Amino acid sequence: MHSSPFGALAHFRILPAISSGPAMALAVAARAPYAMVPLGTMTAITASTGSVASGGLATGLVAIATAVAAPLIGRWADRAGQRFVLTLLTPINALALGALLLVALWAWDGPALWAACVGVGATAIPVGAFARARWVQLTTRPRDLAAAFSYESTVDELTFVLGPALVGIAASTATPAAPIALAAVLVALAGIPFALTAPRKGGTPRAPRRPDDGTAPGVRTAPERVAPIPAIMWAVAPAVLVMLCIGVFFGAVQAGTTERAVLLDVPGQAGLVYALMGLTSAATALLVVMVPESVRPPTRVLIGGAGMAVFITAATFASALGATAVALLATGAFLGPALVTAFSIAERRSPAGGIAVSMTSMQSGVTIGVAIGSAAGGALAASVGPEGGFGLGALASVVIGLTGLALLAAGRQRRGPALQESGKP
Repeated sequence: MHSSPFGALAHFRILPAISSGPAMALAVAARAPYAMVPLGTMTAITASTGSVASGGLATGLVAIATAVAAPLIGRWADRAGQRFVLTLLTPINALALGALLLVALWAWDGPALWAACVGVGATAIPVGAFARARWVQLTTRPRDLAAAFSYESTVDELTFVLGPALVGIAASTATPAAPIALAAVLVALAGIPFALTAPRKGGTPRAPRRPDDGTAPGVRTAPERVAPIPAIMWAVAPAVLVMLCIGVFFGAVQAGTTERAVLLDVPGQAGLVYALMGLTSAATALLVVMVPESVRPPTRVLIGGAGMAVFITAATFASALGATAVALLATGAFLGPALVTAFSIAERRSPAGGIAVSMTSMQSGVTIGVAIGSAAGGALAASVGPEGGFGLGALASVVIGLTGLALLAAGRQRRGPALQESGKP
């Protein structure tokens, strides 16, 4: 591993050689519209119907449909190949966004709106998950894959921050429905080329794992019988749980930050303060390649969850927005590595032929988590103040740390008999 940040960043130079610069840029552009859809749907439908409840329901339907469909799309891609699946679904998704745009412009509510939202969510392409699956196929060294996952997590963080910003710009300069139109255009202009450059073959098969902590890198072998979806999801359940909690954390902390900014009579600053956490998270996600391999993934998750819990608790007791910003800035330093490590654990635990299902399940986990965190965190913030939202974020962080601790304990239990058999102390 690298001993300095500059050395760590230098290792990312290998990524364009493994893939290509244009392909990496295309993957970034292709996921941008999906970062816009949740808030864009809320903005457009709330404005068209005059009801926040309708806007919230529409956003929830999109999120639920996305979360349910993503693993099924992943399994389809594992069997039929990414190119076939994505070239079929991406144009349909662009059309579904067009239908949602018309529904918003015509101010429809009820079944027509619900059907449009389900159509958008059910055909949404989990670009980040498929990009990671491509790296798994392209890389041959664990260190290169770690760099690729760090890079992808950084891109996720940046799009998570910039997507809502694009919604705000489009909605304020045009109409509330403009973000949906922009998302549809981006799906057509970037999503379809992303689909056409996808590999024809499905996910990468895996050999059986070593009986340690379940996170040892697998060895590529000839294709085997593909495990069923429930078996794949059970194998990667600890990683999905971490992603679910990270999603809850995102939603709850956003609610807490917004409520605090409102109470301080500076609601417009909430997004900027919240974005600070995304910036440090993205930065530390890039630097994960500096972590020595001797620090096992469960230990990284444990440290990440513990650090998040400590600093988000500090945000809970802060009264000024500046102090809150500092606490969120520090929290992001632990969030980024936990996010990257969760994807690494999922990749290493994934059964044969199930990498796309594993990656899309991770994306579903964070999507469901954000919905839960936003709803529960918003209710708590409204009833007890910003401390409610931050408190829920602290609870989610503790669960992340406990998951790392459980994986660590399980790994030690499995290694114990192996050491006894080998005669090692």
